[in-house]
Amino acid sequence: MKSVRDPTHLCRLVLAAGTLVHQSGGDTARTAKIMSRTARALGADTVHTIVSSLNLGVTVELNGRQRTVFHKAPHMGVNFRTLTGVGRAVNALEACRIGPGAFESLLDDLRSRPNYYPRWLTALTVGLACGGFAALFGGDLAAVLVTLLGSGIGSWVRLWMAARHYKPFIFATVTAAIAALVVGLLAKQFSYTPEPAIAASVLFLIPGVPLINAMADMLSGNYLNGGVRLTMSAVIIAGIGVGVSLALRVVH
Repeated sequence: MKSVRDPTHLCRLVLAAGTLVHQSGGDTARTAKIMSRTARALGADTVHTIVSSLNLGVTVELNGRQRTVFHKAPHMGVNFRTLTGVGRAVNALEACRIGPGAFESLLDDLRSRPNYYPRWLTALTVGLACGGFAALFGGDLAAVLVTLLGSGIGSWVRLWMAARHYKPFIFATVTAAIAALVVGLLAKQFSYTPEPAIAASVLFLIPGVPLINAMADMLSGNYLNGGVRLTMSAVIIAGIGVGVSLALRVVH
């Protein structure tokens, strides 16, 4: 496999791989490891990485020349398809099955097509999941059905707002209010167990991956990034609380 001769180009490829992982739900250790593996697979003699909550940086030495490049990389959400795709691309690069050009093309493809499933299908599956939770919480059939509908609508709104880069507190508040309002109004009319329906309608907003990554960062010594992720999770949970509270005031 031909290695990259230009250290600046190598840094850009490393940051491209790291950014995809960072913005798709990877924790700090995973992002740094992907960047280091990419740099060494591309021929770097030494590599040093910096991963913060909003920025990535890499310093590489290649053929006696050293380059340092930084890149802004704010969090974008969770996308396991992208995480898996970047990991497979790096594995293929290390095994010499692809070269730098093909590796760059794979990263461009993952960046340009981040969503594998259409929005309506994602909303439907989220609604089914939340409806299942309503059943587990003791809701009757009507509660399950209205939870499916309200959570599906809320999930569609969340995806729409996330695509337009709304802040976490805003999309959590608006989405929780819409989902809980739809479920509350319908459950009040058709269900004998509205409480499980309302409780289950906003479960899809719980920031599970950020909380897991926050604990992973804390346990691996990345306290600053772990603290940022915990704060972001707390903001989302606060938004859920505000949205549900507003909806409950409307439906009494």
